[in-house]
Amino acid sequence: MHNYKALKSASKVSVRKQKVVDSPAVEAVDEVKDGDGVITTHSVHARAERSHEELQVVCKSYDHQTGEAQDDIVRAYTLSEVKLGIDHCKSQVTRLEAEQAEWEQLETDLKAL
Repeated sequence: MHNYKALKSASKVSVRKQKVVDSPAVEAVDEVKDGDGVITTHSVHARAERSHEELQVVCKSYDHQTGEAQDDIVRAYTLSEVKLGIDHCKSQVTRLEAEQAEWEQLETDLKAL
């Protein structure tokens, strides 16, 4: 995430674990009647709520013209996504260090002339 440390130190971003309901609980019903007394459903089996926990980054949002607070921007992350981001940064560092070494060698060779 771009600029996370600076945003965190300015209290403009936070992380949280949020429960997300995938399917709400349903109570058992033997029959449902409409307004005319007609049975529309014979039975519904009880079903427990299905939910999962989501790791989220919450960013404060403001109108750039008025400065008024707007709805927070929420983005869900998985630990595997974060790990991929870290690995990508590490590979860039390795590539840049190798490129730097090439330039330093060229500088050394040119200064030796």
